[in-house]
Amino acid sequence: MGIIASIFVFCIAAVFRLLDNSAGVLISNGISVSPFYLSEKEVKEQIGKIQDEKLIKKLKRTLVFQKLHKVFLILSILA
Repeated sequence: MGIIASIFVFCIAAVFRLLDNSAGVLISNGISVSPFYLSEKEVKEQIGKIQDEKLIKKLKRTLVFQKLHKVFLILSILA
């Protein structure tokens, strides 16, 4: 039963990783980024440089998805 719970929680973590589309959001707005997976620090730096409120909301949402991904990944390891 523990293995099934661990796999289930890992799948939830994978969903949050797929929802984190910070690089895609920046690229679609004409901002060039090198790695596809941006760290929290890099996303926060971009938020500081951007004036568009709509884009800032999208990037903040991706930060939430990154944090949820990490939490569920740790939970899957512990389960």
